[in-house]
Amino acid sequence: MKSENQNKIGAGKMSSFEKIEKVPPLKMLLYISMAGMGMLFLVLTVLFLVKTSNAAPATPFALPKLFSVSTVLILVSGFFIHQVPSYYAQDDLLTMKKRLLWGLVLGTAFSVAQVVAWYEMMSANILFDGHPAGTFLYLLSALHLLHVAGGLAFCSFLFVRVNRAAADPIRTLVFNRDPYRLMQLQMLRSYWHFLDALWIGLFFTFLFAL
Repeated sequence: MKSENQNKIGAGKMSSFEKIEKVPPLKMLLYISMAGMGMLFLVLTVLFLVKTSNAAPATPFALPKLFSVSTVLILVSGFFIHQVPSYYAQDDLLTMKKRLLWGLVLGTAFSVAQVVAWYEMMSANILFDGHPAGTFLYLLSALHLLHVAGGLAFCSFLFVRVNRAAADPIRTLVFNRDPYRLMQLQMLRSYWHFLDALWIGLFFTFLFAL
């Protein structure tokens, strides 16, 4: 017979607090950090919009073309990173290693495109301490690039781990049965999607505000 508790409406379902309690501490720390970073970017973006709307720019300028290229690069890199945990579930370390490598290459290409875009702005005489919109453009893109660098470092660490594991059948077996590795891959995917969403928001803000 079922107990009275099991017959109650909603019995067996976890509450929101119970779900939160089951989140690993490292994942929770990542989520809290992303929330904090999101708030920081939101505040800076609002200040950027206020500055561009109130101040009449002395030297009008267009958004660097490489910002559009870098947008495509980070979205495609996010596509490859998104697939990584799925290949882990299939015990396919070789394909997973390739996806991580593509994520690294495209993420690095995004970073290079951002730096070249800054040179493009400087050649147009848009300097950090001059044009009010340019100041925030440098600041926001550089801050985002700093967070991308952290993601690339974590992705590099996981790539090295996967590369070592894929070279040895015993290490492959251990790696594929380690829940901590799966959690790391899931954290990388969540963080990279956060970077994607952050840059898309910044890019369209820049696009329509300038």
